[in-house]
This record gives sequence, C-alpha cells and structure tokens, in this order.
Amino acid sequence: MVSRSLGANPDDLKDPIKISIPRYVLCGQGKDAHFEFEVKITVLDETWTVFRRYSRFREMHKTLKLKYAELAALEFPPKKLFGNKDERVIAERRSHLEKYLRDFFSVLLQSATSPLHINKVGLTLSKHTICEFSPFFKKGVFDYSSHGTG
Repeated sequence: MVSRSLGANPDDLKDPIKISIPRYVLCGQGKDAHFEFEVKITVLDETWTVFRRYSRFREMHKTLKLKYAELAALEFPPKKLFGNKDERVIAERRSHLEKYLRDFFSVLLQSATSPLHINKVGLTLSKHTICEFSPFFKKGVFDYSSHGTG
C-alpha cells in the first residue's frame, strides 16, 4: 500500500481526489444488455479505474446518505423507466453521475462526521482509504462482466 500524508504539497489540500467518468460501454446482449460507466479515480498520485452500472451508484448513494446526512442533499440522477438504453439519456446520465461523484467527495472531505474529513488527525488519504470507505471504489468488487466490474 502506498500512501502519503496530506499537506506534503499545498495543491493536495485543494483537490486531493480527482474523479471522472470518461466513457460508458454497452455490455451484454438482448434483455441482459446494460451500460457500465468507467469511473477513473485519482487520489494524490494513485490512479485506478472501475466499471459500474447505474444501479451500483444508486445503491451506494442510498446506503451512504443514511450514514452521512450531508449526502442526502446531493442531487442524484433519477432512475428512468423508459429510455434508459438510449444513447442521449446515457450520455446525460454519465455527466450527472460525474458531477454527483465530485460533489460526493467534496462534501465528505468537508464533513466532520466523515472518515475522509480532510482534517482528521493522522488521516492518510490513499486508494486504500477510499476503498475501505466504500467497496464501490474497489477494483474487483461486483465482477461479472467482460469489462471487469458491474
């Protein structure tokens, strides 16, 4: 495990976690077809990627907003009953999920109740810290598709 204490570089304190969803991929066929979003996470100098279905984002949001009330105020992209396989809808969802994840970390880094709070004594922010906080960010979890993770 590689970890580095926050504060070694002043820029780390401004933006220690960078997150993006650069693309999405269609997986499966027929009625099993679904989209997975590539989530790219960079914590200080560590970068990794996981693929997640919308349902995993939703599951994480529902679970963690019960634990951290501040997350309930974040705008989460709504579930769609129709058109959830339409390219335009998926592109819009990708953009909203990316904004959600950025806001998610912004809130958690500032929340006194969060284990990711930027001023926690002895906190060393790392890939390990993020993966321990939520399995959503852990590579190899939810494995069942050709792109790695669901």
